[in-house]
Amino acid sequence: MTSNVAYQPQVTPEKMTEIKVHLQGYWMNDVWNVTDDYFKLYGGGDSWSLTTKRIDFTPFCIPIRQELKFFVATQILTEALTLTTVMNYSLAFNHLGSFLDKHYPKIDSFIEISYTKGITQYRTFLADINIKTKSDVVFFNSAYKFLFAFYDTRDEFEKDIWDVRNIPNARFTINRSSYLLKFDQIHPVYRKRVKDYFKFAITSLSQSVLCKKLRGIRYFLEFLRKYYPDWNNLIQIKRTDIEKYLIYFNTNFGHLKDINSNYLWAVKDWLEYLQRSNRPEAPVTPVYALFFKEDFPKKQKRNENEIKYIPDTVMNQLEMLLSKDPDDLNPPMKETEKEYIPIVILLMATGWRASDILNLRYHNCLVTTSKGLYLQGDIPKTEVMQHRVPIDEDVATIIQTVIEQTKDKSTKENNLEKYLFVRTRGKRKGKPFSSMSIQEALNRWAKRYNIMDQDGNIYHFGNHAFRHTKGVELINLGMNLTHVMKWFAHSSPEMTLIYARIADDTLRKEWKKAQEKKGPLLRVNLDNGQVDKMNMDEDLIHWEYIRSNIEAVRVPLGYCLASKKEGCPYVVTPCLTCPNFCTTPDNLLDFEREIQKVEEHIEMTKNYPIYNDKTKEQLDNLIKIRDQLAEGKSHRGESVKKILLQAEQVKASVIQNEAQT
Repeated sequence: MTSNVAYQPQVTPEKMTEIKVHLQGYWMNDVWNVTDDYFKLYGGGDSWSLTTKRIDFTPFCIPIRQELKFFVATQILTEALTLTTVMNYSLAFNHLGSFLDKHYPKIDSFIEISYTKGITQYRTFLADINIKTKSDVVFFNSAYKFLFAFYDTRDEFEKDIWDVRNIPNARFTINRSSYLLKFDQIHPVYRKRVKDYFKFAITSLSQSVLCKKLRGIRYFLEFLRKYYPDWNNLIQIKRTDIEKYLIYFNTNFGHLKDINSNYLWAVKDWLEYLQRSNRPEAPVTPVYALFFKEDFPKKQKRNENEIKYIPDTVMNQLEMLLSKDPDDLNPPMKETEKEYIPIVILLMATGWRASDILNLRYHNCLVTTSKGLYLQGDIPKTEVMQHRVPIDEDVATIIQTVIEQTKDKSTKENNLEKYLFVRTRGKRKGKPFSSMSIQEALNRWAKRYNIMDQDGNIYHFGNHAFRHTKGVELINLGMNLTHVMKWFAHSSPEMTLIYARIADDTLRKEWKKAQEKKGPLLRVNLDNGQVDKMNMDEDLIHWEYIRSNIEAVRVPLGYCLASKKEGCPYVVTPCLTCPNFCTTPDNLLDFEREIQKVEEHIEMTKNYPIYNDKTKEQLDNLIKIRDQLAEGKSHRGESVKKILLQAEQVKASVIQNEAQT
């Protein structure tokens, strides 16, 4: 059984030495004056305007004084906190010092305090002296968590709160504000079993997905602790217990309809992991007998009516806004907001996720080839590396400008990963902008510059709507669905198909194009209801039908009409005997060259009779098809013939219906 005793890190001589090494020079002083030149880099010095100018650590005993100076100095040096925020925290030092003198006069380290007990005592102490400011409690929390993590030398998997950045090969999005997986809310009886599963899944699932799984498992374990408090393993779980949980879950969390199934799947996956890994505490009853497929609500597929995309009228207003000089707007755009303009332009031009744009690196994001300009970046969600989409010269010029600006201000300290859109100061130093800050800037613009929807209301932007908007745009412009899928690096076609929200007028234009391609096959004389074949070679008519209606794949000697998802069983003699193979007289010279090459190969391999027989068989097929092409005829495999037969049947049916009409 897992121990309920909370882990408490130890203050070691090595850690104390590390603190002393960091507190050199000015940081050794017990009182810091922010008007000194030392603080100019951090917003202090002569420019300091606040009344309070001193950060005084003397209210604390020497050991704790050193720890808190180390914490504050680290926050300033890494720019995790501004000097103004630190100054506000320092106003609480007298309160905290008095609290420690009263309740913990003999401790030599801040972390000797039990956090849960200590924070409760501190809140009560502040209430007793009528202190209501939040900064006192915030400083206590921040300093305690920082020092706890500093002294905690355990392996990340041993901790009850994992920072995924410290786990090799863990998947996470760099611009997230949280990187934690918190197991401290899992009851100690089950905590190790849960952590074992997440240790197994950490490299295959993203941190955001794992957070949802952890939440789902926590709900389940809260149920077990409520109804089966004596259990210390999962051996005796039966189907009746699961049914009881389903009622409990739907009663308590019925409002989470869209993610109900994810939480339930998390429990099923966890129990299945315990069984597959032969854990002694795993359920005896097989998981397939615990959970039935009917337990999981069907995932509601989004249709085109649920796509949140930006209307053309709104996009036109936004484009007009971005085309103007930011300083000429009324009112002029703030300097801090101008940096979002190129990000929004890339969202509009590419339809990439905001996280994908923010993941761009300045040293390789702009690619110039003989065929044109491309934006290049890694897509973490679908694990597509160096994904490219074409861009025009105007967008490339904007990117090049940002590249030069970012390179000028980047160093190994403030942008080690070479992000294109990076924060070089503050809490996010060395990280990209946050996705939320982009959306907030867009909505400030909408309100300030009156970007309206069709009903005359201020439009509310969402970052992901740009992706849907670009998808719909590409579909409406006639781009092939396969190409759209590749453009967006979709891992499956479902989302691409949702983008196929084609307006009626666009659909009719595409239909007319298809009819024009189909034209040479048949022409209907509507005057007398008769159908006349055009004076055209029948082989070419059939081939025009294939090229117009089938997405054929080019192969060395012709075209393959087989499904792209199926393998080819004819690779020993490439395509020639395949029923899906089709070729025309245009490929006659290719066959002549191939025959010559095969004849030379036969001569070279004449000492290998078995292999030579197969090659001769290939040569016979080549010659047979070559002769057919030389007569001006096309070669069609059996599957192609079936396709053409079906086409003829459809054609006849259409002619008959039109004649009757």
